[in-house]
Amino acid sequence: MITTESIIAYIEGLSGHPLNRDEGVQHGSARREVKRVLVSWMATAEALSYAGKERCDLVLAHESLYYPYDAYIRQDNPPGWENWRTNRQRRELLERYDLVLLRAHGSLDEICIFDDFAALLGLGAPVQANGLAKVYEIAPCSLAALVAHVKRQLRLPALRVSAPQGMGQVVHRVGLPWGGLGLFVNVGYQEQVIEMGCDVLIAGESDDYGFRFSAECGIPMIETGHEISENPGLKHFSRMLQERFPEIQVRFYECSPSWEMA
Repeated sequence: MITTESIIAYIEGLSGHPLNRDEGVQHGSARREVKRVLVSWMATAEALSYAGKERCDLVLAHESLYYPYDAYIRQDNPPGWENWRTNRQRRELLERYDLVLLRAHGSLDEICIFDDFAALLGLGAPVQANGLAKVYEIAPCSLAALVAHVKRQLRLPALRVSAPQGMGQVVHRVGLPWGGLGLFVNVGYQEQVIEMGCDVLIAGESDDYGFRFSAECGIPMIETGHEISENPGLKHFSRMLQERFPEIQVRFYECSPSWEMA
């Protein structure tokens, strides 16, 4: 019998360590039998409704289930956070469809998400690496040319870019603050790859503070989108999970960006 515990053991075997503190079962029982699994970047209301319609037993989500971020484990949540409409709606959907929710965050970054983002960008092997801090060498080109390349590779019509020395700045060493590592709360990652010699960043998600940190070092950053940088790896992991457990059905739900250009 396959259970959520079986899937956790598989993830831990691939990563080589127990689940991280922010990972694990956040709704339901890890011992319940699993016949259908939905893998999704986030357990949004739409993803949970889809899981229910597909008669899934388990939702494996990469991002935080509730707001504020990591509310499940933090001690400084504001009063009443459990009943914020978004949180309440997600909890009610989990209960309505009798779903188990497993969060697999950093472990999946290590297993495939980071490397799949680099592969999608066509970066090849890193020339310098320290864990998941990696720098890639590319042929020298203008920032404008690199932006055009990223748009083609990711099939995106537009990108946000910081260009502290203009779009003609020549770059050749790429750092990848994938997912949310371009955000101001994670500028330590930016600093790490800057110290490793990168001269341009291709990020998942950033914000004004995050853009300014590297820009004041003269280093441009290209923002692709949090989900966009991580969906390819999650889709890959869905295939891995299906191959490892052929007796269950694995579905992948692709979360789209929550905003659009207008």
